[in-house]
Amino acid sequence: MELRKNFLMVLVVTLCLLLSVGTVLATPTEISKIGTKDAPVKITYLCKDVGPTEENVQQLVSEIEEGMAAEGNYIKLELLESPAGSYEQVVPIAFRTGQLSPDIIYFQRGGDLPIAQEGMLEDLTPYINNSTNVKAIMESHNTEAVKNYPYLLWLAPARVQIPVVRSDWFASLESSKALLENPTPDNYYAMFKEMKDKNICEYPITTDGTIAKLDSVFNHAFGVTSTIMKVDGKYVYSKATQFEKNKLAYYAKLYKDGLLDKEYVTKKWDTMEQAFYEGKAGFVCGTAGDVVNVYNNKMIQRNGDAAQLTVLPPAKGISQAYQSIDVTKESRGLAINADSKVKDAAWALLEYMAGTEGRKFDKLGLKGIHYTEADGKITLTDKFPEWWAKFWPTMKGLDTSNITGDVLTAPGIASLDSAAKYYYSDINVILPFDMFPLKDAMDKLYTEYSTDIIRGVKNIETFDEFVIKWNATGGDEISRYLAEQLK
Repeated sequence: MELRKNFLMVLVVTLCLLLSVGTVLATPTEISKIGTKDAPVKITYLCKDVGPTEENVQQLVSEIEEGMAAEGNYIKLELLESPAGSYEQVVPIAFRTGQLSPDIIYFQRGGDLPIAQEGMLEDLTPYINNSTNVKAIMESHNTEAVKNYPYLLWLAPARVQIPVVRSDWFASLESSKALLENPTPDNYYAMFKEMKDKNICEYPITTDGTIAKLDSVFNHAFGVTSTIMKVDGKYVYSKATQFEKNKLAYYAKLYKDGLLDKEYVTKKWDTMEQAFYEGKAGFVCGTAGDVVNVYNNKMIQRNGDAAQLTVLPPAKGISQAYQSIDVTKESRGLAINADSKVKDAAWALLEYMAGTEGRKFDKLGLKGIHYTEADGKITLTDKFPEWWAKFWPTMKGLDTSNITGDVLTAPGIASLDSAAKYYYSDINVILPFDMFPLKDAMDKLYTEYSTDIIRGVKNIETFDEFVIKWNATGGDEISRYLAEQLK
């Protein structure tokens, strides 16, 4: 009897210890299985340009659900429609007001920052730390960005805008050789001028409403090497420096001489691309990798193989690099709603899309449409160029050894190689929420003056007037904060 009592006590203690250990070890990504066949977990997902009514997207959803089910995780993925309007403006408002409350949400252009600072986005650190697939395909800039800002994840190459031109046009220019050998702003100007003089295109340069894409080519050449710079012993935003003034004077000359699209301010991404494909513009910038790849494929489809794109280097001057890469946070990416009731399931989906099968679905598209498969070999179809990744744009994790055809064309690969060659880290600081209104007012002031200076509405010397207003609007106050953070 005594023996039996002791045995029962040992059994109870053992069970308690096991339960205790289980509690301690349980982490967000160690939940063994998600849902059941009869009761899949519903996950809602909102992403720009990933519409719930698109036939191809619906088929992708089915394949994802079936693929996860084969691994014992049962989900029901529901895609949400974006509200009408500019995505980066309306989505944060809809999320904050509760009009939309997706479990997984894509943000871009900083719309996530005030929401994260209000505690509405989940800290992804524990999920990433305990992941297998996601961790395996993260690049160094991803890792640094997540350390600094753990609410947004974007598994993609560093987002760099790369300049491209049609190869047939570029080869016809006398200025092309000098540009490649010594890509100074003057040699870039000479190329643009020759394009215009020879009537190769209506306007050599176009962009999508801002000068951000042009800045990726010319910032470093003029000495604009980071968001925040130390000038005369003071930390300031580069937008209010002499380096910026010199760059804007160069842009103003391009505009005055008819080399920059007179309607660039009203251009959107689609009309910018259309002007390039139609031959109205001769030079645009696209994101390294996938976007340059799409530009190349569409250009060839419309204008033939000779129109394959040539990747150009950043301008060379005080420095030489494409846009400086900010690792204080990702500029875009996927977040998990802090109020989601299915966070583990949401992460399981993101983890699956970073794995072997997920990478195949995400990067190659739909079997029978974008590729065919036979005897373990994959052949890309003529529909493949129309596909783009709906989760993680990275090439990492995708086995290309058995693929016939180019997942990335030669210009797409060249753009990634060039982005890596001319990589440069940014210096920036995430501002507290109460300084947002100051920075917003400063940025609006910059947009007003820079646009007017480029278009000749204001003289370049009014830049000095702009700096005075910039500092009064908040520049001086923020500089004091920057000094505290960067000391």
